[in-house]
Amino acid sequence: MLAPADRFYYIAGGQGCPCSLRHSTIQPWLQMTQTLENVFNGYLEGITLADVVQLACLERYERKMEVRGENFLGIIYFAQGEIVHAEAGNLSGAKAFLEIMCCPGGTFSFTSGRTETQTIHDSWNFLLMEAMRFIDERSDTVSLTSAFTSLSVLVVDDSRIFTKALVKLFDEELGARIAGKAANVEEALKILEREKPDLVTMDANMSVASGYMPLKHIMIRTPVPVALMSDFSETNFSTMMEYLCLGAVDLAEKPKDAESWNIVGKRFKRLGQNIKEFRIKNIRRARTPAVADFKIPVGEPAEKLFIILGGVGSLIELQKILVSIQSNRSAAGMIFLDLYPGVIPYLASYFEKLTIINPMKLESKVPLLSSQCGISYWHGSWQITVDDNGAAVPIMNNDSGLLDAESLLKSAAWAFSAKLTVIILSGTDLPMAEGLMEVSSRKGRIFLQEPDTCLFPGPILQLEALHLHESFIEAEKVTDLLGDILK
Repeated sequence: MLAPADRFYYIAGGQGCPCSLRHSTIQPWLQMTQTLENVFNGYLEGITLADVVQLACLERYERKMEVRGENFLGIIYFAQGEIVHAEAGNLSGAKAFLEIMCCPGGTFSFTSGRTETQTIHDSWNFLLMEAMRFIDERSDTVSLTSAFTSLSVLVVDDSRIFTKALVKLFDEELGARIAGKAANVEEALKILEREKPDLVTMDANMSVASGYMPLKHIMIRTPVPVALMSDFSETNFSTMMEYLCLGAVDLAEKPKDAESWNIVGKRFKRLGQNIKEFRIKNIRRARTPAVADFKIPVGEPAEKLFIILGGVGSLIELQKILVSIQSNRSAAGMIFLDLYPGVIPYLASYFEKLTIINPMKLESKVPLLSSQCGISYWHGSWQITVDDNGAAVPIMNNDSGLLDAESLLKSAAWAFSAKLTVIILSGTDLPMAEGLMEVSSRKGRIFLQEPDTCLFPGPILQLEALHLHESFIEAEKVTDLLGDILK
């Protein structure tokens, strides 16, 4: 490795995008020339500011990085493997660091340098995660309509009244382009091949004359994200889960009033904001699992805990995990999914038939018992406390807003320490860096879904940058990786 003074790079790039030169003659390879002073000038493509910050922290030298953009100059100082100071205009400290990371484009220099000033005390892992969140929040300030202007939707439903209402939601309230309306699968397939929409919404109870499920035809002919909509019942939900095994990415109950329409609108908003980042090739089919041939009785207060967090594209991965569990004598489970709220009771009942453990709707103030697994959707602030008898008890302190994963993970780490395992699946785009650091510091185990199997891998790749996970997992092999946590 060259000494600090022997390396000097100039790289052009933007805040969250791959760095590349704005010149047509430069190829995507590194071009370097060496001077007599052993200083290198070079061009790198495919590198982000976050990558360079991470490099500076890992090498643990005293460094200075200057970032220049249009009417912008920011400086970051590094020492002993941490970010110690940043300044940009009138800002300094963490606020300046965030502004620098949001620079939309320009150049930077990376040289030896030191400062006596220390305005930053947080770890570099946390700062990078905060920067990614800050960039996302700035992007979210764009209006809801502009977020959907490039999104095209095909609505497939045999109810003219419901189709009209759903088209109005997408067209007038969300600003999406309606690629077409279809009252049957044959019409839908023609529109799919002609328009190639970004999203299909479909009534889960529609079928074709041959008797095959319509989603199979859609996935074979034109792979595209499908959101299922239907009235919820035990029978309908089983059908919807079969569709999810074929590759559907979301499910929701057909709205019946203003409140439920509002919930559905928010779900489609979240789906639409990320849909361009979906890896459609990772939409995988799965066989509907067989009914479990035995059940483990609910036991005493849990000595161990596993927490599973899942976003879009995670439901079938979760099913594989639960079905693969072959023993669980001392651990309780908590599962939080980005799902339509009304799904949870049906999902718990559905999983109860397929796994040897005991799924249930997660309830506040109900102790965590071994071989029991509470399921909830992303909402509220949950905290795990320990009662006078030593039993861990989940408490919901606030039932509004998205799930506060930071509070959940921190409290779980305090209660279970090394006996805690956290599994994070596709699309889990919740702030949780501090919580995961607490889990890691108390010797808990962290697993991430293999990004190459994720429908929405972006959040997993961001968490990978924290270097807190033990390994990536494939759902079918989770029992082998978890080891004695389930024994």
